[in-house]
Amino acid sequence: MRSMTIKNKITLLYLATYGSVVFALSITLFMIFRTLEYRRIDGLLLSFHNDIVNTYKYAGEGEKRLLSLAGDENLGFALYAGEKPLASFRIEPGTLSSVGPGMGTAGDYRYRATLESIEGGDRKVVTFYRLEGTRAHLNNLLLIIILSAAFTLLLVSLVGMAFTRKLMKPLEQAGNQLERISRSEIGGARVEVENTGREIEKLQLEINRALDRIERLVEDTRQMSSKIAHELRTPLAVMKTNLQLSLEKNSSPGEMRLSLKDTMKELDKLIRMSEGFLLLSRIESAVPLEMARVDLSGLLLETIEKIMILYPGVEFALDVAPAIEMRGVSHMIEHAIINLLDNAARYTTDGSVSVRLSTGERYIVLEVTNRGRKVEMERPGMLSGSSVAAGNGIGLTVVQAVTKLHKADLLYEHRDGTNRFTIRFPA
Repeated sequence: MRSMTIKNKITLLYLATYGSVVFALSITLFMIFRTLEYRRIDGLLLSFHNDIVNTYKYAGEGEKRLLSLAGDENLGFALYAGEKPLASFRIEPGTLSSVGPGMGTAGDYRYRATLESIEGGDRKVVTFYRLEGTRAHLNNLLLIIILSAAFTLLLVSLVGMAFTRKLMKPLEQAGNQLERISRSEIGGARVEVENTGREIEKLQLEINRALDRIERLVEDTRQMSSKIAHELRTPLAVMKTNLQLSLEKNSSPGEMRLSLKDTMKELDKLIRMSEGFLLLSRIESAVPLEMARVDLSGLLLETIEKIMILYPGVEFALDVAPAIEMRGVSHMIEHAIINLLDNAARYTTDGSVSVRLSTGERYIVLEVTNRGRKVEMERPGMLSGSSVAAGNGIGLTVVQAVTKLHKADLLYEHRDGTNRFTIRFPA
């Protein structure tokens, strides 16, 4: 069973809300008319009753004394001694013989009864008003009110449906456009709907922002897949060639050892790349990372010692201020430093690398400098998240991701044959 649409639910809400209001107003209006009509009848009865009593008391005897009464076809009276009828007008004598003094309704009659002293005895005077015409009139009035209420409710429903359709139109447009986008490439497509208010404008803005993020994510994933394939292809091809050469029958033990040594180097590259990809994946995931105090000076010196073992022929010039601490994720910062130092040591053209760590009021500054060719970046002076410079592999992308995670800046400049990478951590 299909669930109701929001449009139908809102329409039902209109019907329920306004239906209750219209019903209550209709009943109230009918009761007001009914009360006013009965008050009018009671006023007529009071006047007529007084006329009858005064006529019997003061207008003399005989039937001629009634000729001066004002006439209304619905008005009449009866005169009783006890329950014995003495006179009646427009009613069967015994019809109202049992009613007591006061105002009331008996059957189709609205009556007023009093005990009066007439002609030396107590008499019960009952005047009445026939209600057949009044009730027919009230029933017609009730029918008119019900039909008017139904028409009003129908009109309100139609207006409500039109208003709801206008209100829901942007949502339907957004849903249809998103459905078309989901069936094809995003390709810069965005949601454009009729603006019916600030809420719709905000919804459209947030949907388009989400599409922007999704498109960037898809593009980054596509680029990352291409990068992974490109980065893996070279070491795998080298390893395959070395193994093929080692399997040749005329290969000497020395050549086989050399081939295996080259293969080990390529395996090390694959391991470093896989670690970089794993680190990127963890940084870009939604899993929160725990920040802690990091001894940046000590961590930098330990990392430099590891790099010096890998590159014994490279001279490192160090200017590291002691006891510099910051909040961060220690192993990620270490990985970023390793990538910077590894690239600097690997591609230096004069066999030297300069490392400097300093602190100021606003920033903790780490600088890594070497002589070499310019690293082509997507934006001059700033490393882009999607750019991997030729020859530098996945390493610089990892460095950029780590600095972004720590709300730091990664800057690059090339001047007079010197490359300088600078990370500015917030102090």
